[in-house]
Amino acid sequence: MNRKEQLLQEIKLRRLIRKALKIRDKKQKLEEQKLRRVVRHLIAEGDVDADTEPAPYGSTALSALADAFNSILPILKTGLRKLKRPEERQSYRAHVLQKFSDMFTNFEGLDAKEAGAIGESDLNEQEEEGIKIKIDDPDRIMPSDGKEDPRFEQEVAPKPEGDDADIENLAIQTEDPTGARFAFNTINNSNIEKLLSDTRKLLPRDEDKQEFKDYAMYNVDLWLLTYEKEIADENGQPPAFDKVVTDKPAGAQVQAGAEQFAAGDPVEEPAGEEIPEIGAGEVDDITTDLESILMME
Repeated sequence: MNRKEQLLQEIKLRRLIRKALKIRDKKQKLEEQKLRRVVRHLIAEGDVDADTEPAPYGSTALSALADAFNSILPILKTGLRKLKRPEERQSYRAHVLQKFSDMFTNFEGLDAKEAGAIGESDLNEQEEEGIKIKIDDPDRIMPSDGKEDPRFEQEVAPKPEGDDADIENLAIQTEDPTGARFAFNTINNSNIEKLLSDTRKLLPRDEDKQEFKDYAMYNVDLWLLTYEKEIADENGQPPAFDKVVTDKPAGAQVQAGAEQFAAGDPVEEPAGEEIPEIGAGEVDDITTDLESILMME
């Protein structure tokens, strides 16, 4: 190889090395962006998930809810992360919110019953061990030994159990059934309902119970949205849902890092140099050229 050819090869080698270094820098910047996203999520979750010091909440109801969330949020997050399809996770979120709404409705029904708000049942009906007896004539005298009772017993359809009962009574027929079943299974096989009930019993004031409910519903929605964004980032796909659907409580303050979800706005990366995509073919060509040059005598 003469001097001229050697010089040309050296120039080509330098150019290729510079290009390879630029590609390496681009890759490093992409990895740094991914790492920043993960760190931001860890910091945002740390406010509720991992804080060992009581948060300075402005009410007793919110402090009680924060304690309950120590156990509730990890359960809901684990259930969501088991689902791979976006439509399944969307359905999971919708049915978790439905279940929470149903639970609070049941709590309020028990409150009314304890307060004596439920009227006496119809005198023409008697209820015993789940069997209802309806008398055809209010003047009919029934034998006191009960031997004639079966004649007037109404047939009762078998009651579905567990998750099947929830599925049968679905209010959201348009949502994915897999996500629905995972939502019901996650809640039914956990202590979430008991935990909410026990925590709510610590709040005898009606206004505290209402605040507890409103913030529980809104924050479950908000945290599921946060977890969905995390999953979407890991999978490199758009989030299955990108804004809350639960009404924000009056006067609620959203912590830093969650405002984007409350408003339904997409997450924006910090301002900086735009990093272009690197084609696989370009990397292969550069690698081949470098190997060829470096192997030359």
